[in-house]
Amino acid sequence: MKLLGLIGGVSPEATAIYYRLLNKFARERLGGEHSANLMLYALDYGVMIKHYDARDWDAFNAEVEKGARRLADAGVDALIITSNTTHVAANAVCGAVSVPLIHMLDVLSDEMRTRGIGKPLLTGTPVVMGEAHYRSELGKRYDGEVVTPSAEEQAVIGRIILDELVNGVVKDESRAEYLSIIDHWRGKGADGVILGCTELCMIIDQSHTDLPVLDTTSLHAKAASDWALEGS
Repeated sequence: MKLLGLIGGVSPEATAIYYRLLNKFARERLGGEHSANLMLYALDYGVMIKHYDARDWDAFNAEVEKGARRLADAGVDALIITSNTTHVAANAVCGAVSVPLIHMLDVLSDEMRTRGIGKPLLTGTPVVMGEAHYRSELGKRYDGEVVTPSAEEQAVIGRIILDELVNGVVKDESRAEYLSIIDHWRGKGADGVILGCTELCMIIDQSHTDLPVLDTTSLHAKAASDWALEGS
């Protein structure tokens, strides 16, 4: 089993989900009492959210790069960034260390092509939905028509993530609001919904809608586990 290096902490809730999933996949693959072989560098969410709010991507990326270097120096075999938004630093990480990065958007793009999804609704933090980086990087890997919620809808989803989910709060009324947004875009032709924030899997899964749900957290963790356990 190869050693995975997790860059986490953005948020701690998201990192805990990855830890649980990686151990689940290792048990399923190896059986018995096996668990994942991993090392975690947890960023301070309080520091990172300040850089996020200020859109100070140089400072944000520097923190992520520091984590990558520490993990690389510790001898991990591959890196994973346990956050959609934090993939804004993915290219910086790849330039900073020689250890391979298992990129979330590679995994997501492969899944959408496999499932024949051509017009997904992208949901996530306001940066993921409203700014260019995530959509631009996705566009390099996938040629479908990615649609995003309206500014008003983005504000609702952003509130659910940043005021509730990152603090471990899951509200039924917020789920209903989120599902209403998904239904609105299904009516406009969306044929899938991207959970483009790691914490969104806390409030929505495939049982809540018949529109295909692309859970980036589970997809990414499964791909990382498969890579680590190849040949096992």
